[in-house]
Amino acid sequence: MRAVFLSVSAFALASGCLVLGEESDPGPSGSGGGGSGGAIGDGSWPDGPGGGGAPGGGGAPSGGGGAPGGGGAPSGGGGTPSGGGTGGAPSGGGGAPSGGGAPSGGGGTPGWTLYAYNWASGAWSAPTALELAWSGANAPPATGIASVVQLEHFDKLLVFTDAGQFHVRSGTTWKPPVATSNKFPELGGLTPQATYHVASPTKVAESITIVSNPTAVLYDYGADDSVAFNVKVPLKDEPAPGAPQGTGSSLWDFEVRDPSLYLKSGDWFRVWIAYSNGTVYQLDGAAVWKQWPAASMPFFAAKPNAPDPMKMRAAWFDAKLNRAYFAGPG
Repeated sequence: MRAVFLSVSAFALASGCLVLGEESDPGPSGSGGGGSGGAIGDGSWPDGPGGGGAPGGGGAPSGGGGAPGGGGAPSGGGGTPSGGGTGGAPSGGGGAPSGGGAPSGGGGTPGWTLYAYNWASGAWSAPTALELAWSGANAPPATGIASVVQLEHFDKLLVFTDAGQFHVRSGTTWKPPVATSNKFPELGGLTPQATYHVASPTKVAESITIVSNPTAVLYDYGADDSVAFNVKVPLKDEPAPGAPQGTGSSLWDFEVRDPSLYLKSGDWFRVWIAYSNGTVYQLDGAAVWKQWPAASMPFFAAKPNAPDPMKMRAAWFDAKLNRAYFAGPG
């Protein structure tokens, strides 16, 4: 497949490009990166004005080519906007089970806690133990999660662990885990710190980008759990308000899309990534960066049941349930 890049990126490649796909259609003209627009669920983005919004270097993507900076339409498939809030297998305990805020887990190591944020209502459910959501044969451990991503075109939850195991939940069933190094040998032993996916707005296809600062590795991910290596690149720090991808360390990330806005607004795709410097960065489909101090980000600030964002170690978005999930020891 041909990789096509936007002209400035989230987890940018060495050339400062966000990998979003394979098509050669003209990319969206983009919007200026403000906090409005992008009908997801209730028709609004709960991120506010942000701290910045200037393009990280290239602004809107241009058409053509497969070379970095060449623009082009993001990869992968059709489908409906992320919205709904009903149906589908729970991504991390359904619509956020109530109760049980304290982490559980046998033995001397307590399990992690799972938090769920309802995108439409902007409310957090009561936290629960991660092991209650991830249970049964072949389920991942309730601690030591390195990165999680929920695919949208395929009903699959992908989980990477610090111990080097890769787990897949297909529908409601966990498949036997495999060694990450066997499934993704191009990582070269790197532990994923953040993983984001791009579900195409034009056809049924998925790509995932695995980030282990200062490296990013892009794969195509198939409905049959096949993976096809695309490219491995070094990351560089982006100009403010962009992320320190080259020198920083990412903690978690998640992404949301609205294909109805594709070719109309950069808000059709947004990815958030938290760094250990206490900042959450966002990049949209028009290659515009924003940032917030983690504690004051609208997702978390002064909201009942919200976690401490700096204690979270994995995050993912379930489009069927219209919820963002966070897991960590806090």
